[in-house]
Amino acid sequence: MGGTEILLVNLLNHLAEKGCDVTLLLPNPSEKDVLLKRVSGKVPVKYLFPIELKGFKKLFYKNLLVFFPRLYTRLVGFEEKDYDLLVCFKDCFHSIMFSRMKLSKILWIQNQPFPRDYTSHSLKEWFGYSLNRFQIQRMNRSFDKFDQIICVSEACRDGYINIYHHGVQKRELRVLYNALDLSGIEKKAEEYIEKSDFAGLKFIIVIRLSYEKTVDRVIYAADKLRAEGYEFRVTILGDGMEFENLQKLIVDYKLENWITMLGRVDNPFPYMKSADWFLCPSSRESFALTLIESITLGTPVVTTKCGGPEDVVGQGKYGILTENSTDGVYTGMKKVMDDPSLLPYFLSKKEECLSRFNYKEWLAEVDSILGV
Repeated sequence: MGGTEILLVNLLNHLAEKGCDVTLLLPNPSEKDVLLKRVSGKVPVKYLFPIELKGFKKLFYKNLLVFFPRLYTRLVGFEEKDYDLLVCFKDCFHSIMFSRMKLSKILWIQNQPFPRDYTSHSLKEWFGYSLNRFQIQRMNRSFDKFDQIICVSEACRDGYINIYHHGVQKRELRVLYNALDLSGIEKKAEEYIEKSDFAGLKFIIVIRLSYEKTVDRVIYAADKLRAEGYEFRVTILGDGMEFENLQKLIVDYKLENWITMLGRVDNPFPYMKSADWFLCPSSRESFALTLIESITLGTPVVTTKCGGPEDVVGQGKYGILTENSTDGVYTGMKKVMDDPSLLPYFLSKKEECLSRFNYKEWLAEVDSILGV
């Protein structure tokens, strides 16, 4: 349940309403398919595998995909003759499989390209890193075989050029900011939730709890701010592999009364609206659509310089931009608590900020790209 997935669901429904014969292809069914019920019944859903692969079988098929993509395609039974156009809506290892096909094909770069650290301390680590490096290189090279490449932010485009092509632009890369249909979120934000009677400043984080989101930065920053006498509360919405680690860290630092983790919430908008500031502590983000949602609900943003968010807040014109570090998160939180005038100032910038992310214009651009 991420911004890219929500955007895809909206696009699929739009294409279905326009009478397009569109199929959604996913790797496998999942218990976490919370968005699938929102997909139009006019859109058939197909899977490469009937169940989620695990263990050796998962490793086997991943390497088969990377090193023998044509054999992989035959084994999973994908027939390219059934389609006229292929859209890989998120750059991933399956881009390798699709890049070999003779279909017209379009790739969206939704992930923020970044340099990887392959420092190894043992032979086992060296072997694992060497294999991963080669897998990543194969994936990156496959991107250039797509007919069109769409980057969701200037940072994504710059990362593509710098990381994948060593600073040399070898082909046209189109930048198209993501945009969401925001028409219904004001109403959803009115849903009743139990609100805290805390009178101080309240921060909200809505994020997937994975390693690169570096939510632990907030815990370290909160501990430091508490020691300095600041009164505030942080609510974290989201689930992921880091959930238990973060929960333990909160307990270790005795911050249970300061930071609350609510897990995955189907409707995060009432929480976002009731907060004072939205906090994005990530080490990298391709775009971060939740920032736009928060600004729509009248909750301005404090974000690290981690890629796409710089474009969302206009390099600091429409929100607080901090260094990409724990100190940066600490500085951003401290700044808005020290200066109450920042809240009304950035609220006044709301309409100007949102005018750059018009959903109807985005759909029209995508229709043009797809030739619809």
